[in-house]
Amino acid sequence: MGWQDRIKEAAYTSPSGIRITFQYENVSQEISKKTSSFDFPDADGTYIQDLGKTGRRYPLRLFFWGDDYDIEVVEFQELLLETGVGKLEHPVYGSVDVVPFGDITRRDDLVTRANEAVIQVTFWETIGLVYPVAADDPGSEALQAVEEYNELAAVELEENLELETTVKIINFKNQVLGLVDSVKSGLQTIADVQEAVQKQFNAITDSINESIDLLISTPLTLASQITQMIQAPARALSAIQDRLSAYGDLAQALISGDGANVSDVNNLRTRDLHVSSYVTGSIISVVNNQFVTKVEAIEAAEEIISQFDEVVAWRDTQFEALEASLVDLDAGAVDTGGAYEKLQEAVSLAAGYLVQISFNLKEERKIILDRPRTIIDLVCELYNNVDTELDFFITSNNLTGSEILELPAGREIVYYI
Repeated sequence: MGWQDRIKEAAYTSPSGIRITFQYENVSQEISKKTSSFDFPDADGTYIQDLGKTGRRYPLRLFFWGDDYDIEVVEFQELLLETGVGKLEHPVYGSVDVVPFGDITRRDDLVTRANEAVIQVTFWETIGLVYPVAADDPGSEALQAVEEYNELAAVELEENLELETTVKIINFKNQVLGLVDSVKSGLQTIADVQEAVQKQFNAITDSINESIDLLISTPLTLASQITQMIQAPARALSAIQDRLSAYGDLAQALISGDGANVSDVNNLRTRDLHVSSYVTGSIISVVNNQFVTKVEAIEAAEEIISQFDEVVAWRDTQFEALEASLVDLDAGAVDTGGAYEKLQEAVSLAAGYLVQISFNLKEERKIILDRPRTIIDLVCELYNNVDTELDFFITSNNLTGSEILELPAGREIVYYI
């Protein structure tokens, strides 16, 4: 039996159980290795951290033709938009559980190929949730995990600080105040969006700055105030991408560049508390956000996972380097993993929550205008409601002033159904 005999019929079975076969052209699959590389100044070679692999991705161009092609392609589009996990019977790569991901485009060449339609779609292999977890309400469970992380992180800071000498106390104080200034600079704009959040954020930062000498003698309270300060702006009603970017930028400022490497236990523990708490800020942000589109929710999940992976890679490197640099191993340079484990759980629950709600959110579609249009008649055609959808349409398409007056032919438009 040759390879031609091993090619199977191509079909997609929707979450509701309807199966449709289709024709196709050249096929491919994509898979990514989740790896990070680390180079050390005092050693040759590169250390590669292997975190496994992603799910496979199957981009396909599907063809429908014949007298009833227009009816068949509409039916297939509706199957792609169903909520949940479907099954792809790939002609080459076998049967796999998938979710149609990203843009789904349809093309009808009415002049050159009048009775044919082409669908382009990417199917992503899925395990159901980004992280398989058992929780009736993963959003609430994620917030609970963040609270438990806060408690464990405060205890770990208190137990591992070295404040035996005046020099260490002064250095620690300066480190804390410097990081508080960074938090205030990075999150003030987010907090200012909502008055109640602004007052809480300012009150905590002022309290730390004014009471730093007292707080240094009570590290448990200091750590609690730091996490509350970092997490407060996450509940502001600002754009979700603004919040995620603010926390991601703060984390990057600590884990990359010239200041990424630490040389003492106090510095490592203080920075660890901040970068890990930035991830919890992103978690609180997504759980307290009303997502509209599926793409937005999935991108938020990927952003949180990416932030967490980068923080973990930095932590692992710093703890290992500090341990290796000490003649007598200090307990504070050893990561016991309690707070880290709870942070990982919070990330898992938040990512699972976002994937879960994404099935009930709007799918993104794209069209190319064949003639000039006004936004009023186009919004009415696409959404059947101008009053409630006009602002969303302008924002989601980043329309300029002239485009608000008239959309030109050839302009790509996104809309959601």
